[in-house]
Amino acid sequence: MNLVFLRHGEATDNVKELISDKEIYWSTLTEDGINTVKESVKGLPNTVDKIYVSPLPRTIETARFVSELFPHTEVIIENRIREIYHGKYTHQKNNEDLDNTRIKQIGGDYFVRLGDYGENNFDIEGRLTSFLKDVHDSNLKDNTVVIVSHGSITSYMKRILKIKTAHIQTGKMEIFNDVDFKPLYAHIRKLNKIKKEEVNRRVELVNSLEVNPLLKKNLLTLAKKEFNNMEFSKEIFDKEIEGLKTSNLKQITDSKFKGDLILVCFYSDFSNFAKYWMDHYISIGIKNFVLVNNNSKDNSKEILESYQDKVNISFWEINEKYNCYNMCGWKQQIFEHYGVDKIYLTVDSDELFIYKDYKNIKLEEYIKKNKLTSLKALMLDVYTNKNLYEGNIEDFKYVDKGTYKTSKCIYGTRLFGGPRSRVFKINPSLQKMPLMKYTGKEYFANDHFYYPFSLNEKAKLSAYLLHYKFLPGDLDKYSEYARDGRHWNNSREYKIYSNTDNKISFYDKEISILVDDIDFDF
Repeated sequence: MNLVFLRHGEATDNVKELISDKEIYWSTLTEDGINTVKESVKGLPNTVDKIYVSPLPRTIETARFVSELFPHTEVIIENRIREIYHGKYTHQKNNEDLDNTRIKQIGGDYFVRLGDYGENNFDIEGRLTSFLKDVHDSNLKDNTVVIVSHGSITSYMKRILKIKTAHIQTGKMEIFNDVDFKPLYAHIRKLNKIKKEEVNRRVELVNSLEVNPLLKKNLLTLAKKEFNNMEFSKEIFDKEIEGLKTSNLKQITDSKFKGDLILVCFYSDFSNFAKYWMDHYISIGIKNFVLVNNNSKDNSKEILESYQDKVNISFWEINEKYNCYNMCGWKQQIFEHYGVDKIYLTVDSDELFIYKDYKNIKLEEYIKKNKLTSLKALMLDVYTNKNLYEGNIEDFKYVDKGTYKTSKCIYGTRLFGGPRSRVFKINPSLQKMPLMKYTGKEYFANDHFYYPFSLNEKAKLSAYLLHYKFLPGDLDKYSEYARDGRHWNNSREYKIYSNTDNKISFYDKEISILVDDIDFDF
């Protein structure tokens, strides 16, 4: 088979030297790019049997000039040869993070990703080997096939086929006659071996756990099916298993719980909110609390202990350094300890859980009335009409209306938006499943979703988590989070908070409404 690799002509993204953004996906050829392609295609063979083209405008525009020469040749729009997706590196030129990722990839790391949600080598080579196999299977030995794609993609395909030539310049092409596809099948075997090794490694980690059989079964499924899922990268998966295995999570005091509803909260240094927080949960009828001290240095514990004569509190502690992925395993350990057929309300120490008519109906009654086994909530950032970190607790009474949005992702419906999106231009996930009846199989994989993924769509969005994120004194705490990288993506979100002038306000009279005016009609 003869292969012709044609790189798209110069486009606006080439001129600006951007890596990945919306403009790249919609950019078209420059005048110079058109002229280069027109000149290049004059060197095509006399016969072309099939044309494959990446689905982006600049490649389709390039392929048009080939198709004009061979109007009766089949043209296939092929998504597998699209440009590499670089995740959240949008609107940036090459930078240190991207360069370090490429160094790891060249060194043989198949699972490190480009950008927050970008592709890794396994993704890229997987789709390209699949494409090349189809090209081999779908064309005759003496066919001439033209592949119109991008420079990076063309380079990958040539490496897979062990065709060693220089990087194709924009608008140029290379012709290879009688291509040997044996290296392709060797590469497919290599990818299968890499997959098998990673799956076996994860399975071994799961098998080392002492958890109930249903949970272990689901974790084994996760290890096998989601080995290359961006939500369960090697770092995330290993940290979560580490959290599940730790023996440093200790129960300090026991308590006789009444009923099957248990609130679980890990806390650290929230003395500025602890009393307000406890009073709220007692007001909605919570009787059983599992409160876990994670290296708290203020008097939070003493404030919580003062409520022991009002409700049932089991105090726990863990002195390990906080990591958001370890935390998932810690919370799962709590579920495992107290067991199945309990309803767990899992909330953070800066969140107040509310539902329709919560001031008049206790949570247990609400659960029974609505026959709930799970529930999804939207986090609403609560703020004052003053600058960030200013005011008293009583001043935090405003939330956004009409600024929250939805999108689809791998685990279901994702919610985002609100004042942090408006002011900081970030879009953290804001959906959570704080209420779950634990049957033994539900895996707390992330603050924002459970595994199996089907659980997330099954849970009805019917509540809010009032999120008190910017209380007086919180800035110092967030600066520490930014330095030690304990939160998701090396605490990127907290670095933004720490580096932003705090003389700004979330309040906007056109958008802000009182908490008491929140609409529960989802």
